Amino acid sequence: MGKSCDIKKMFAPFAPETHKAMDRYTSFRVGGPADILVLPQTMEQVIALAKTAQKAGVPVTILGGGTNVLISDKGVRGLVMVLTRLRQGIEQTAPHMNTGGDSSDQICLTALAGERLGNICRHAADSGLAGLAWAAGIPGTIGGAVMMNAGAFGSDMSQIVMEIEVLDLTTLETTVLPGNRLPFSYRKLALENSIVLKVRLGLAKADPGTVRDEFYRNLKTKQSTQPVSQASAGCYFKNPPGFKPAGFLIEQAGIKNARCNGAMVSDLHANFIVNHGNACASDILNLAVQIRKSVYEKFGITLKEEVKTIGD
Repeated sequence: MGKSCDIKKMFAPFAPETHKAMDRYTSFRVGGPADILVLPQTMEQVIALAKTAQKAGVPVTILGGGTNVLISDKGVRGLVMVLTRLRQGIEQTAPHMNTGGDSSDQICLTALAGERLGNICRHAADSGLAGLAWAAGIPGTIGGAVMMNAGAFGSDMSQIVMEIEVLDLTTLETTVLPGNRLPFSYRKLALENSIVLKVRLGLAKADPGTVRDEFYRNLKTKQSTQPVSQASAGCYFKNPPGFKPAGFLIEQAGIKNARCNGAMVSDLHANFIVNHGNACASDILNLAVQIRKSVYEKFGITLKEEVKTIGD
């Protein structure tokens, strides 16, 4: 009890909430309590929180928009930082020489990790900047999009990230990393034990009307083919390499509309599990097991989760 009180005192300057349910911080709308929850607004606060956590000996969990995660019903131990308030607008500049930019037609967009990806997409579309229209309708933050290497319509973040600034949670040092040296892979950036603080994207000048048309065309496609108005975490499974997309396999396995209490396979896109009512994390996990089993029995393919499960 004494140690717990001491830890709470250490985080007191950051106005933490304790034992806070995490359902409001994820797009699935499920999740048990975080021991300590803080929503930092500046990079300096993130760094100070990381230093305090290291001194207190508590683990650190980072959330962006909570759009590609499932938090367990038992919650998350230690410190949870939700970075949705870590933003200060979108800066538009010419590329720096050290990022490899050498084209007069190239423009950099810079934002802190908590800036909404949708805001950056619309800024690019309104400014006639090509290279990001594929992300129309993808929820979450730019930091989360980089960490997940978000993608759609044949493109992904790895193609446009010029550099990122990160905090190493072990050394507590910040570093600027060039995009062409980042270990991106399908729906992943292998950057362990680090927090993305700032992102710089490289986009190309283009005809504003053409960029806007592509943006709204992609947005309309996403809205008509995915359950964007329902509580979900986006595509639950990765598309298996060399096979049909996961959604096709799930549908052909005959379990579209399958349910586990309040969790349901979407009738619009079979690779979406939606919180159709009062689902809990265990309902979603149990339904995911059923989906994997059905696809394996039908096709001999083991689906791998794209959604990251966090917590006990």
